[in-house]
Amino acid sequence: MHPERTDQYLETIFLLTRRNNTPARTTQIAAEMRVSPPSVTEMIQRLSEAGLVDYRPYYGVELTEPGEAQAKRIRHINRVLRRFLTTVLGIEPETARKEADILQHNTSETVLEHICQYMQHREFCPKCEHSTGSRCCKFSQ
Repeated sequence: MHPERTDQYLETIFLLTRRNNTPARTTQIAAEMRVSPPSVTEMIQRLSEAGLVDYRPYYGVELTEPGEAQAKRIRHINRVLRRFLTTVLGIEPETARKEADILQHNTSETVLEHICQYMQHREFCPKCEHSTGSRCCKFSQ
């Protein structure tokens, strides 16, 4: 599986299940990602085999615990990068969103940690309750 594609699916499933408070349907995922339903079904089967989602036909898709942890980590990285690009570098929000989507797959833990420290992590991630010593939170580990 391609890590970038996997991340996109996990993040989309995460957002849909949160938004709708129900399992994500393959048609919803397809519409959100602008791909065909058969492509979604194929990827969902791979994610299920990898233990990242629980898929039940006619019911929908939910993230497993490891899948949810990976989705939250992806969202955290993206949020840190977007904030850095807009606040520190002065990039317009829409451009920063697009750039963060690209950078999140290629940013090392070391660089992410330094960005968090530079930006005083708690100021832009107030929901984070996982500050542990020199690391900003569990999503950077």
